[in-house]
Amino acid sequence: MLCRDAQFYLRLRRPAGDELGADVAADLDRHLAGCPACAADAGAAIGFDRAVASVMRGGVPVPAGLRDALVSQASAYHGSLIRRKAYQVAAAAAAVLVAVGLGVGVVSVSRPKIDTNEMLVQADAQLQNPDAALAAWLAQQKLPGQLPVPFNTDLLVTLGTERVQGADVPVAVFRHPTQSGFAKLYFFRTDGTANLNGLRDTNASLTMATVIDGPQHRGVKYVVVHTFHPVNDGESPLKPFLRPARDTAARI
Repeated sequence: MLCRDAQFYLRLRRPAGDELGADVAADLDRHLAGCPACAADAGAAIGFDRAVASVMRGGVPVPAGLRDALVSQASAYHGSLIRRKAYQVAAAAAAVLVAVGLGVGVVSVSRPKIDTNEMLVQADAQLQNPDAALAAWLAQQKLPGQLPVPFNTDLLVTLGTERVQGADVPVAVFRHPTQSGFAKLYFFRTDGTANLNGLRDTNASLTMATVIDGPQHRGVKYVVVHTFHPVNDGESPLKPFLRPARDTAARI
């Protein structure tokens, strides 16, 4: 066996279990007996393997208290890590609670409080004196104090605003005195907030729109959307919703 082959087989020989076959082991032993260099390498490898085995079997003494110190240090590290995570979670939870509390407080302050008694007071006031209710509403909306035509305020149903094609428009709603019908008087301000060039009288199958405009109506254009009811020739289609002539004269 050559030295090159002996070096290769030495790397495969281990004290605990030889992976070489009997014939190869015998040739290797004969080569080592006659080659001092390879024999020295074999001795060094055997010494290294024995030293490692000795350490693995506990041959090297462990300093006293090392195990307890390592366990204590690991426990302290994990404890601090857990406490840090707990503090972070608690801080996040507190921040959420504060944000929710502030949000609830803001919502509670900003939400309107609905009072049915106030609703009834306003409804009774409108029934008892619809002219005064209409006048107060017109003043609140900063609208002209005189309607474009003498609507019968005894037929007044609601006063408010309605969303019309993207604009909030003041509207007064009147009912028909005897039939199922209505007249909705819209107040369109001519301040440029809406394009009013398309306003014109229009008819549908059951309703019609009447535009009231003129130099005497400064700052406002009126549109009355109302149900259609037969009237005499020459009479306004709004006649059912207007004050009787004698009633108008008496109020004036």
